[in-house]
Amino acid sequence: MTPPAMQMEGRAFILGDDIANDGHLMSLEFALSREIDPDVLRHQIFKGLDKTLAGQLQPGDLIVTGRRFAQGNPHIQGFIGLHGAQVGLLTESIPSASYRLAINAGVPLLPNCPDLRTHINHGDRLRVDFETGLVINETSGAQATFAPIPKHARGIIKAGGWRPMFEARLAATRAAQ
Repeated sequence: MTPPAMQMEGRAFILGDDIANDGHLMSLEFALSREIDPDVLRHQIFKGLDKTLAGQLQPGDLIVTGRRFAQGNPHIQGFIGLHGAQVGLLTESIPSASYRLAINAGVPLLPNCPDLRTHINHGDRLRVDFETGLVINETSGAQATFAPIPKHARGIIKAGGWRPMFEARLAATRAAQ
């Protein structure tokens, strides 16, 4: 899979507060079966909230959520699904375990965007620079800047997640021997 872009432009999909990792973001059955194929998981995201949402998402679209996105048990399958769908994530807040899972799965995100949903409507066209934290609502003209994640974490995302980053480092080490 191609590593994600750190600048995205797409439609906003607005979700609420307290989106659970298990059940809302991804069915627990995929964690229990240890499924890790992004092409399988991308079709399963958000089925607990809206059975049609995964089918509506296009690469570059942006999931905009409220507080405590992906709360609960820390399973990576939902984030692998987001990576497979090639979407970005903007949250008002996210638990630390889910924050790490999003980075490790290679999902571009801005994890601390207070009151973001007051400036964005469902379907608005957004342009987001995950390197700088700039969010532009092209529909309304509003814009805001939020703190981007640390540079080392952006490096993991740019590589496509922890696994592709590890494999590249391993290959470079072997080539140098």
